[in-house]
Amino acid sequence: MKIEFKKIPNSGINFDISTKDVKFSGISVKIRNNLVKCTGNIKGSFPHICDRCGLEFINHINENIEVYASDGIYEGDFLDVIEFFDNSVDFDSILLNEIESYKSDYLYCDKCKIKEN
Repeated sequence: MKIEFKKIPNSGINFDISTKDVKFSGISVKIRNNLVKCTGNIKGSFPHICDRCGLEFINHINENIEVYASDGIYEGDFLDVIEFFDNSVDFDSILLNEIESYKSDYLYCDKCKIKEN
């Protein structure tokens, strides 16, 4: 789902998208002409390979996130900014980016979590 930057109001616009078994919902608020703050929750599950034993398991995610979307190159103080170059915020891209970021952490199956404690 894409929404043009100019169509996102200062009062905000709600979004609700999903991919496979993961849902991303929240609100996007324009804070500058070329900057939008997206606050929401990512919830669902996806298959993943355990980083300890190598077995595939279903990982569950329920994370609150806050990211910024920039229309063009961003130069400022915020750290978690995704740059778009087509005058639109692509929420599908944000969701996929956040899932991949989450997957980059060490994720263990339930069996290996018990061994860790």
